[in-house]
Amino acid sequence: MLWGYDGWFWASVVLGALSCLVCVVQALRGRAPDDYSQGSVLLLEGFLLAYAVGSLLLPVLGPPASGSVLEYWGYLLTALLIPAGTFVWSLVERSRWSTLILGAAGPVVVVMVYRMNFIWYYQ
Repeated sequence: MLWGYDGWFWASVVLGALSCLVCVVQALRGRAPDDYSQGSVLLLEGFLLAYAVGSLLLPVLGPPASGSVLEYWGYLLTALLIPAGTFVWSLVERSRWSTLILGAAGPVVVVMVYRMNFIWYYQ
């Protein structure tokens, strides 16, 4: 079933993994949040904003939802808040631990997009 997911899901896998990798490497180096770690999370947030626009068009241009649309939008709004929240955290607490928290945003977003695809196409 994993190969049946759309390009948005695979883009989230690539962006989430790269963001996580950049942030974890920076945290292991003992770095406070910098342009690389924060930028990778902002790129992930930009992707999610584009995903939200695509989600607005999906009912018109794509197949109808097979699961709960309310649940889908709940996941999407939560996914939008996670990178934004970790970014604000990294602005408030300038330590290597907040760089590690930035790294957690990538895998969480991947799981959220995976679940959204499952709700829309397979449930």
